[in-house]
Amino acid sequence: MNRLIRSMFTAATACAVFVAMSSSAEATAVGYTKVKGFCTSKAGTEICIPTITLGHYIKGSGRKVERQEASVQDVLGADTAGGSWCNWRIDFRYADTNGKTYLVRKGTTHNSCQWSDVGRIDKKQHTLKHYGKACAAFIVDGKDVAVQCHNIIK
Repeated sequence: MNRLIRSMFTAATACAVFVAMSSSAEATAVGYTKVKGFCTSKAGTEICIPTITLGHYIKGSGRKVERQEASVQDVLGADTAGGSWCNWRIDFRYADTNGKTYLVRKGTTHNSCQWSDVGRIDKKQHTLKHYGKACAAFIVDGKDVAVQCHNIIK
């Protein structure tokens, strides 16, 4: 994934920004979720600051998906995945409006350990069966580490 896209993901995450929708004809969404972070309690409230995030970008129109990207990044802009990840993959999952997963587009498992370029780009266009959710799941050693979803609505 090129440096510009990674920098945009990082800047948006650090600012806790969520961007959605460009027009009714075409929609784009970018979202982030914490992979790892630092948490502390203050006056009975837990405050967490993400240090590594899973960014998920989706572009399409209605139920048509034109492109998806997902990557793991540090939030400091060092252009790394925030650590060494081994035996990882990123799956794209789709669920209907009742939350039932009906399709998983499984990513390639990377058995080597990587500090950077922990991501997936899918340019294959397809039409979803149902409205609901489109999710990116970061999986390490067969276990979900982080999942980030977007609602796909009429």
